[in-house]
Amino acid sequence: MRIRKWLMKQQWRILQIRGIWGLFYGVMVLAGLYVGYVPFFFNMGALGPLAFAGLILFVFLIMGYIYDRVLVMWAASQEVTQERNPYMYVPSPKDHIFWFPIYSTMLDALEQLSLQHGLDTKEIEETKEYYSQIQRMRPERRQDIEEAIELRKDYFRNHPFVTDSKEEET
Repeated sequence: MRIRKWLMKQQWRILQIRGIWGLFYGVMVLAGLYVGYVPFFFNMGALGPLAFAGLILFVFLIMGYIYDRVLVMWAASQEVTQERNPYMYVPSPKDHIFWFPIYSTMLDALEQLSLQHGLDTKEIEETKEYYSQIQRMRPERRQDIEEAIELRKDYFRNHPFVTDSKEEET
């Protein structure tokens, strides 16, 4: 895990540097193209494009500061997804309030229909037990996240969505 985390950090750094270098080179190209149209910078000679680039970069940084700090044009909820979204592993409040009652009702109805027609309800009962265990988990408890990951792996190992057609033939 440590190596993977280190590699992810290096990838993040490269992506951040790429954006900064892109801004730097873009500003240099703009300054080189438009320095002839601004007499003050054109008269500075070789230092003119660099000074013009510095001014353009300063304007971009001020605009970024205003966008980020003054206008606050970003969502604070995105801070969660930067590190890890806990609701990826355990149920969200929407799941507890909306989806689990629907799943429970559907599974109960399916179980009653299966019993009326004399079909095996073992998998329905296992699914109901899985949802019952998942519903008790909360993202605030670290052990719940780890337990949910293992529970999900076990459930999908026992109940795959796609089965091998050769297994069905035998």
